[in-house]
Amino acid sequence: MSERGWLGVMAIVVAGLAGPAGLGAAEPEPKAVAPLILNLMNRPVESRERAYTEDIKRDALAPRPSAIDEWEPQPDGSMRNKKTGISMSVRNPCPAGDIEHEFALAAYNRSRPRR
Repeated sequence: MSERGWLGVMAIVVAGLAGPAGLGAAEPEPKAVAPLILNLMNRPVESRERAYTEDIKRDALAPRPSAIDEWEPQPDGSMRNKKTGISMSVRNPCPAGDIEHEFALAAYNRSRPRR
């Protein structure tokens, strides 16, 4: 009987070892994420000073907006600076067709040097 007992125990042990191995072979194991995490952690850290100087260089090399782009027209005919908020309006004190305008224009033309 001891021989049959050994065979029964061996059959149980083989079945116990073969069962999980067969189940594990059917499902693919998840890949280890550790190499990706280690690669991210091994990257050199950029220094603050270098990042600051590169940001300053980028701003310095960027094309500057023209002076016209800084001003925006307002509905009342005035212009407003986008940066400073200063608004400016230019008005003609002598509208065309007025007698003062005609006298001022004649005086200006007389004062110009002749060529």
